Amino acid sequence: MSTVVIPGWQDHEKRKAMQALAASILFHLLLILLIAAIFALSPVVPPLVVEETAVELTLIDPPVPKPKDKAVYIETTDAQLSEKAPGNPVFESDKNTLAAASLPASGDAPLPSQEGLQSPVLAFENQEYTPGREARPSAPAAQPAQSAAPAPPAPKAEPVSTPRQTTQLALLEPPKPVSTPKPQTQPAVQTPQTQAQNSSSPPGYQPETRITRIEGNISTRGRSSVDAVGTPLGRYKKILSDAIGSRWYFYIKSNLDNSPGTVSIRFFVSSDGKVSKVKVVSNSSNESVAECSLRAVVDAELPPIPKEIAPMLEKGRIETEFSFTVISN
Repeated sequence: MSTVVIPGWQDHEKRKAMQALAASILFHLLLILLIAAIFALSPVVPPLVVEETAVELTLIDPPVPKPKDKAVYIETTDAQLSEKAPGNPVFESDKNTLAAASLPASGDAPLPSQEGLQSPVLAFENQEYTPGREARPSAPAAQPAQSAAPAPPAPKAEPVSTPRQTTQLALLEPPKPVSTPKPQTQPAVQTPQTQAQNSSSPPGYQPETRITRIEGNISTRGRSSVDAVGTPLGRYKKILSDAIGSRWYFYIKSNLDNSPGTVSIRFFVSSDGKVSKVKVVSNSSNESVAECSLRAVVDAELPPIPKEIAPMLEKGRIETEFSFTVISN
């Protein structure tokens, strides 16, 4: 048998194989170029590097609590006296009292809401002035200092006005020094508290007061009162109030020119009970009332500051302010 050979067949197959190989190479080359182009056009994302950072703990000191403000002294009455001291007293006084109000709460102040007179003097009840025993003996000694006014009819010394007095703490600006007051005689000072404890004693000094109009936040119903705690300092301030107030009433009752208004006076009381650095800080009345008020502070017979409270005071003395108010009828 003879083999038939078709001329050019092997060359044809060879060309097809070469073309297929070339196409494959071209395809892969295009694929490689395409992949390279994709990588070239896409942004390069740097490898994620996780850095280890040390955890730092910062210790913050707790805020230093601010010292509580000094308790504010407030005049209270025997009718408000409580055998139990308040848990969180807002004020200090000569006796313990518990907060109560006769009207619903209507304000923000830690005081009882009550209807009354619009006045700078805080008072919880109406009471009439009684001179007490210490105002009369000192009258002859104080009278000559006021004889500058013409002396026609002395009986007209009762003006149509209702004076009254109260105290509160305040800052002091140093004025010129004043004369030394009279020697201190503690037995001459009568306080409502000591009078209540000794029923055999005659009635002592009490200021004239008229209920003040107040808008406070006390919600407990009862007789108008505040949360106040009786302290040795509060009892001494009550003695100051009575001693100065009784002298003021004696002078103001003898004065012929009492203009309505308030005189505020600042001063120091030293450990021996002497008054110094007296200054009128405000006056909405007249000079005559201011003079009576100054004389009352300087002439008052004050006992020494008790040794139990002297260490609690700055430089062992009391810095205070008295307000003297004349109110027309």
